Amino acid sequence: MTRSPRPDGQIVEVANYPSRLEAQLAISFLETADIQAMGKFCDAFGAVPYYALVDGFRVCVFEEDLEAAREVLASADFVADGDQLAD
Repeated sequence: MTRSPRPDGQIVEVANYPSRLEAQLAISFLETADIQAMGKFCDAFGAVPYYALVDGFRVCVFEEDLEAAREVLASADFVADGDQLAD
């Protein structure tokens, strides 16, 4: 699916997960809900996984999609009471 660029939107963190798999799953849930999402993974592509201990695996969306993204992730089964959702 090709999308138009959104140069005026601010990118914000919607969630932070302890593993790359959970973050990628969250991104998949968001994209299924037609919310453009991206990940910020600080593990050097898996080469040094302990780097992620500092920053985790962040899931980011455009600010205008933040509330909708929170709703999608809160309703997903893999989120336990929304513990990973960013404030």
